[in-house]
Amino acid sequence: MQATSIHLLFRQIGEGQKNAFNQLFYRYYEQMVRFALQYVKQPEPAEELVSSVFVNIWQKRSRLNEVRAPEVYLFVSVKNASLNYLRQSAKLRTSFHVPELPGERIGSTADTEYRELETIVHAAVERLPAQRQLIFKLIREEGLKAREVAAILSVSVRTVENQLYKAVKSLADAISDYLGYHPKEQRVTGKTLLLFF
Repeated sequence: MQATSIHLLFRQIGEGQKNAFNQLFYRYYEQMVRFALQYVKQPEPAEELVSSVFVNIWQKRSRLNEVRAPEVYLFVSVKNASLNYLRQSAKLRTSFHVPELPGERIGSTADTEYRELETIVHAAVERLPAQRQLIFKLIREEGLKAREVAAILSVSVRTVENQLYKAVKSLADAISDYLGYHPKEQRVTGKTLLLFF
């Protein structure tokens, strides 16, 4: 359903409908900024890059009917803009850091334990190699399919699946000390899934 609606939005934008463009912008802007942050690491340039991608979409709207996979097109456009920004600014990527979790310190034991576990998982995700982390976030946080991530990152679907498996295994290892046991693996239709996700 979502794929159909974004195809429809692209078609309407191609016809010059500003309302469709606004819908696309509001639906995908924050998601695209999160994606750009994986590359540029700073909010301001990420927001500027994403805004410029949307401006470019509007300016070149007459060619949108050529786009077969609009959501992949958005991700690839943001990825390319981010890489161009990094090349032009000649900045090296900064090291990953773990931000403090927002919210109050006082709460139930369950809330505290949840926040502690969330912090451990977040730190483990941030320690993953760059490509593995990006694949994990695109699939687990953005809800993309392996083939879509493969198209966005110009890698094979098998590579995406392998990297996702390794990411989940690393996270299971990271939380096993906190949990007091190692999350069990379960085979489901030929794929290994970890029960805590």
